[in-house]
Parts: sequence; C-alpha cells; structure tokens
Amino acid sequence: MGKPRYVKTLVPVSDGNITIYAGVRVANALQEVTKEMDLYQGVKLTELVEAVYQQGKKDGARAVQVSFEHVMRDIPHLNPGQPKKKKKK
Repeated sequence: MGKPRYVKTLVPVSDGNITIYAGVRVANALQEVTKEMDLYQGVKLTELVEAVYQQGKKDGARAVQVSFEHVMRDIPHLNPGQPKKKKKK
C-alpha cells in the first residue's frame, strides 16, 4: 500500500470544525501558512475558510436545483387535464 492521497485536516470554526480532505501539497501549505500565525490572523483565516465553505454549500445546492429542474422539464409530471371534446359529425 502506498501513502494516502488525501490528508484529513480539521479547521476550527465558530460552530464546530470543518473537515478538509486535501492532497498532501494543500495540507502542507495550510500547515505552513498557519505555523507562525497570531490570534488575529487565525481569526481572519477562519472567517475566510468559513465563507468559502458556505459559498461552496450554496453553489452545490444551486447545481442540484438546476439539474433537478432540467430533469423535471423532460418528465410529464402534471395531470393531463380535462379530456378534449369529440367533434360531432
């Protein structure tokens, strides 16, 4: 077995932790950025990560909604309505 492709990194935010599964390069970059960080910079980084996370959730929900609407356009899901009247001869 080789080394794992993704590294699990926990980022503490105001309402718990955000788990980030990233490659080794991203995990190392995060460790390097946070190595000599003071409290103020840590709070700013946390706000940034939280905003990116929330935007990702919104974008994901929007993508699901758009794909669902696309599928529903092709499915006849409405009642057929009143039958057409027959013409008298």
